[in-house]
Amino acid sequence: MRMHNQESEQTLSRIDVNDVSVIRLLGSGGFGSVYEAMYNDSKVALKKFHTNTRNKKAAMQSYQAEVHQEVFSLKHPNIVRVLGCNMAQSLEDQPIVVMEFVSPKNLQHVLDDGEEKIDFKRRVTFAYEVSIALEYIHENRIVHLDLKPANVLISNEGHCKLADFGCCQIIQERPNTPSRSYLTGTFAYRAPELLKGGNPSFKADVFSFGICLWQLWSREIPYKLQNHQIVIFRVVACNLRPEIPEGNDIDNRYRELMTSSWSGDPTDRPSMSEIVNLLKGWLV
Repeated sequence: MRMHNQESEQTLSRIDVNDVSVIRLLGSGGFGSVYEAMYNDSKVALKKFHTNTRNKKAAMQSYQAEVHQEVFSLKHPNIVRVLGCNMAQSLEDQPIVVMEFVSPKNLQHVLDDGEEKIDFKRRVTFAYEVSIALEYIHENRIVHLDLKPANVLISNEGHCKLADFGCCQIIQERPNTPSRSYLTGTFAYRAPELLKGGNPSFKADVFSFGICLWQLWSREIPYKLQNHQIVIFRVVACNLRPEIPEGNDIDNRYRELMTSSWSGDPTDRPSMSEIVNLLKGWLV
């Protein structure tokens, strides 16, 4: 079921970068840097895309994905809102995207902070909030394709907000020949069918979610310090997954959800709606 309302069908706002005042740098990625900034007397997050990147086609695809009308139309409490952009046509136009400001903290920061206690209930709450955001975008024909803790912002109230739609794609109801994508996401979270060059589906996000479930439990980086190419080969050919330590008090239900979500066969993975219903029941 599509979740858009009349308000969400408004046209993407054109924003002049000169009207945005940068406060400080929050972080940098492969295609751009994100800043805390002010716009129209409100605090916002400003993403400036790098103009000197080697992969210019990928950078422009990432910008276009973030400002796609379907992404701009998303209205959900667990998704970062896109407020506008400068309608750049090329990197020479210095693309920018202005989004709601959540906080400087993301879920990866929480996992890395030894002072942050993550018991079973908090782990499941994080997972549930991410799952309802994914369920919502899937209902609106969007697959994220770059789900990882670093792309989940944490509000000052401690709630998750899914961010960074720079790798997302729209799943057509009647698919035509797919256009070539230069975007790959982060290899450790990428579904094996995508690593083999297959077309994206909603189940690709479910696989990434399974890796995130493992990370919420282990608080480790998947395949840390391992050779990327070897990991990719073994994920595809040998069904490699992050190692589950023995002797931990992980709940068996959680383990089962995690391992079914990262199944090598997409048809064996649950849907996000099934995951939402399961996690919701655990929080009752």
